[in-house]
Amino acid sequence: MSARTALVCAFLSAALFGAVPALAASSGEVEAGRDQVRRIILDVCVYGQSGKEGMKQDVIVDRCQCASNRVMKGLKAEEIAAAAEAKDVPGAWNTAAEEAFAGCGKR
Repeated sequence: MSARTALVCAFLSAALFGAVPALAASSGEVEAGRDQVRRIILDVCVYGQSGKEGMKQDVIVDRCQCASNRVMKGLKAEEIAAAAEAKDVPGAWNTAAEEAFAGCGKR
């Protein structure tokens, strides 16, 4: 192997393996932001449902988890990132969770 080829291989290896931790960190940040947004939707759902007359308290959290997961499936990464940065979600997402709640785990 020539010196030039060895240098190119070393450079590519450093670039590739140096980028992997950066990608992992950004992936972890994206996942943390996604979880933060899901929890905000979950919290608003639980708070709203617990105040309703006749609601069984023992099923609210499970049904709200289902609802928040359903809402998250319809969101784009950019929307989630913006909401995570703002630490708030649009009211339409909470409305969607309330609508999804109706179809989650009826007992």
